[in-house]
Amino acid sequence: MSVPARHRGIAIVGALAAFQVLLTLLVLARSSHRALPGFPLYRYNPLEGDGYAYYSAVRELLNTWQRDGRLLLPVVLVVAVALAVVWRRSHRPLVRALASVWACGIVVAVLVERIRFTGAGQIGWSLVWSALVLPYRAAGLPLDPKIAFAFGLPLSLLCNAVTIAMTYALGRLASDRQSVAVIAAALVAFFPVVMLLDPAHKSAQNGTWQILLGLSMYTEPLSTALVLAGMFVLIRGRGGSVDAVGGGALLGLASLVRVSNGLIAACVIVGLLVRGDRDRALASAGGGLAFLPAVVLFWPKGYPRLKPPVFPAHPFELVYARTAWTHSLLWHPSVLVVIVPIALLGAFYADRFVAAVLGSSVIATAVFYTFYAGTPIHPRFLFVIVPFVFVFWAAGAAAIASTGARLYDRPR
Repeated sequence: MSVPARHRGIAIVGALAAFQVLLTLLVLARSSHRALPGFPLYRYNPLEGDGYAYYSAVRELLNTWQRDGRLLLPVVLVVAVALAVVWRRSHRPLVRALASVWACGIVVAVLVERIRFTGAGQIGWSLVWSALVLPYRAAGLPLDPKIAFAFGLPLSLLCNAVTIAMTYALGRLASDRQSVAVIAAALVAFFPVVMLLDPAHKSAQNGTWQILLGLSMYTEPLSTALVLAGMFVLIRGRGGSVDAVGGGALLGLASLVRVSNGLIAACVIVGLLVRGDRDRALASAGGGLAFLPAVVLFWPKGYPRLKPPVFPAHPFELVYARTAWTHSLLWHPSVLVVIVPIALLGAFYADRFVAAVLGSSVIATAVFYTFYAGTPIHPRFLFVIVPFVFVFWAAGAAAIASTGARLYDRPR
């Protein structure tokens, strides 16, 4: 009895996600011993590097609910009443969806406005992290870095699993071949292993490897998962509908996690407009803009408040383009030459609309970080577009394999 392709795809995605989760847990379990054979040594530190700043933001968000509850709770009540009125008077699903997303955005914006400086560059990751911890703290239980890590790690692992699933889904949209989707998802799942083959042997430096695994409590797992989920929701359908609002909201929240994700959101909306899907573009923009007030309100409390060397005095300069790629810990020429040519080939074999949206997102993000001072020592900034590149690479590899097979079978 044959297994339907959909069920096979789900089984493959599940296995790939399980592999990466298991690898992360094995690395964590061995953190007090010697490293796993062939892998970098990981020393358990619940809040390494920027992780402590994000943890501080979690504590501040939780403290803000307690400190400013007399202001926040009435705001939540007013917003809830307004939302109930909209739902009662309007029976249009699109209006209800927009009202719900904006209700969340308003509450988040008020909360962000009330918090104090924490040292975190962005607030989105800490916001989602604190939502998991809130019921625990509401019960009056203690919170320290180790306990916070116990809440954050499962969330990071879930985000990595979502990223693998969404890479597979985008691969299916980009190509009518399941093999392309499987290869792309497998590349994402095995990327923590593959990156260690880097001939320069720098890919594990500056915590890059453990950040990718989700062990450092950094923004990358959540950022990538939100972007891919929002992208998939928006490009798979047509017309203004509830799912378009949801997809836009996911990209809006992703921009609150990492501001540069707003470029990807813009690429998706422009792509929808070029396709002639004006209703879907407007619906997604309406959902995404709900989190713009929070982004604007937190900006003065984020990166601009951080001083050198944490945040450079001149973050963007044309001169940084000289070293952004040649001196990168991971994305240097010997790695790019393996990835870029085949990915470029794959873009020509992918669905035109999907290729345009994914390709423009890759270009916009890469150009943005080409002129940023910290790009060479922070390869993680580009992790959000890695699944898009792997979708193209899988399509290119499949095209090469098909061409080779046809040439081999040609009568001599």
